[in-house]
Amino acid sequence: MLTIGLPFFNNEHTLANAVKSVLIQSFTDWEMILINDGSTDGSVEIAVAMTRIDSRISLVSDGMNRGLITRLNQIISMAKGDFIARMDADDMMLPEKLQSQMEILMKNKQIDVIDTAAYTINEKDEPTGLRGTEDIATERKQVIKNVLLFHPTVIAKTSWFKLNPYSPDFLRAEDYELWNRAFENTVFYRIKKPLFLYREGNVNVKNYILSMRSVRKIIKRYGPSVLNKQEIVYEILKTYAKSALYVFFGLFRLQQFLASKRNISLNDDEIEKVKNMISFIKSTE
Repeated sequence: MLTIGLPFFNNEHTLANAVKSVLIQSFTDWEMILINDGSTDGSVEIAVAMTRIDSRISLVSDGMNRGLITRLNQIISMAKGDFIARMDADDMMLPEKLQSQMEILMKNKQIDVIDTAAYTINEKDEPTGLRGTEDIATERKQVIKNVLLFHPTVIAKTSWFKLNPYSPDFLRAEDYELWNRAFENTVFYRIKKPLFLYREGNVNVKNYILSMRSVRKIIKRYGPSVLNKQEIVYEILKTYAKSALYVFFGLFRLQQFLASKRNISLNDDEIEKVKNMISFIKSTE
């Protein structure tokens, strides 16, 4: 029923827990494709060990570093399931994530893509906030101004992904471009309940600048149909301002402070809940 695609590159400290969080899912009709993108650490050995734990897990390793977009499209071409779930190697799923999404997809055949809210955690596995609880955009104009879905949590029909592969022309913003390109012919849905643990480390400044370059290309391509000239200029200027902020904060290694501003704060009970769930995932054999 479902293919879970997980590309990894030098994730020896987080890969095992990412896979463990899939093994404890209440939804069990899945295959998992681990794709090595040229790792040079111990990630491949960990992936091999995971394939021995569960026959639903397979490993693809060609020794090459081809980049995330190529690997995402590779997953689409290899998927045997009717649906594809995205996942990164440093994140984790809560046990009911797949079940919650698949139940909605099966009851509502018109939905093409579904995401969920997520708790954010730092590099030490400490809870830092909550993201993705707002309503998703219903107009193209809103999509240009805001990223539509929380990409790491997405499940979509395999048939939809085959019609809408990721574009290699928009590095570090491939999801943002995809939502804009497919918006008018796609039914999107969001579960506002947090069902995912998203790791938010210190953003690589060079990668962030690269993503903003791609965002500008996207605004110039898709903006003119829904934004006036002043709005387009404003949105483009915002990307330069964001880049400048990350460069400045990066001088003091405080990029994580900027990223955390997108999060909703957690209360003590929520923090404890997330900590207990992380401990549970890690203890899974």
